Amino acid sequence: MKQDLLSIYELLKKQFGHRNWWPAETKDEIIIGAVLTQNVSWTIVAKAIENLKGSNIYTLHDIELTSHNKISRLIKSARFYNQKTDKLKNTAEFFKRNFNYDYDLIFKQDSWILRKQLLAVKGLGKETVDSILLYAGNKPIFVCDEYTARILTRLGISDSNWKYDD
Repeated sequence: MKQDLLSIYELLKKQFGHRNWWPAETKDEIIIGAVLTQNVSWTIVAKAIENLKGSNIYTLHDIELTSHNKISRLIKSARFYNQKTDKLKNTAEFFKRNFNYDYDLIFKQDSWILRKQLLAVKGLGKETVDSILLYAGNKPIFVCDEYTARILTRLGISDSNWKYDD
């Protein structure tokens, strides 16, 4: 299967080029966006990120220092804003406690160990963690979102009943 996935990747890359899919300026913005995009479209997330930036909240450190109420108010467009604020705060606390926000140190960690640590952060699921590892950490992680699952099923590589880990 690994070879099939690599072949598909190479075909898509040859046809369409590198897509620069994740629209963010910094690793912090990628991580914040990965948390906010849970259960909403990117258009909605972009609005929430712009609201944060408009209040000079650009980093996880800024998230740590900003009140829960203010963050909730700014990301209200992203649905489930109180829960997402908790997730952002938990994520910021993890990166501060373990790495003091040093992204070079963070992403030097073994991918699977870091993945396990991130999955232990309350509110971070597999797709979110894998997106953080791939887009912020440039780790070779395969993010299997709803669209990827459909493509793989149509190509006969996966079964429509497969779960994320499958």
